[in-house]
Amino acid sequence: MLYNPAVRSLLQQVVAGLDMGRHALLACTAARNLHMSEQVMEVFMVNNEDDFKNKVMRSTLPVIVNFHAEWCEPCHSLKPLLEKIAKENEGYLHLAEVAVDDHVELLHAFEVTAVPAVLGIHRGMVVEKFVGLVSHKEVKGFVEKLLNK
Repeated sequence: MLYNPAVRSLLQQVVAGLDMGRHALLACTAARNLHMSEQVMEVFMVNNEDDFKNKVMRSTLPVIVNFHAEWCEPCHSLKPLLEKIAKENEGYLHLAEVAVDDHVELLHAFEVTAVPAVLGIHRGMVVEKFVGLVSHKEVKGFVEKLLNK
């Protein structure tokens, strides 16, 4: 069930020192936890345009893209809210952070003129968008619409 040889080897070393009764229980628990971690929501910083194409545009899961800036106070308020709501939808979407000062080409490509700007991208297409600081309820509605596309 484990496809990563390094993880499999590490697990085998750990459980080898345990008595036989605990061996099976620990191995099953570790395997289940490792398998479940593949479903975990991914939060990542976009490093360049290729990174954006590979992790956002080609993602099989919907992606919330948060265009933000260090100097933007509303961005600092919105970020934890997006992370919380994304975590509540773990395994169903990813959250990408785009620092606007570092990625002007992406601003132009997606016509972002103000921050924070949040896009919902699914299968390479923008399906939802909002600009500015919005309420928790509005962000939840945004995520629900994104997940239902």
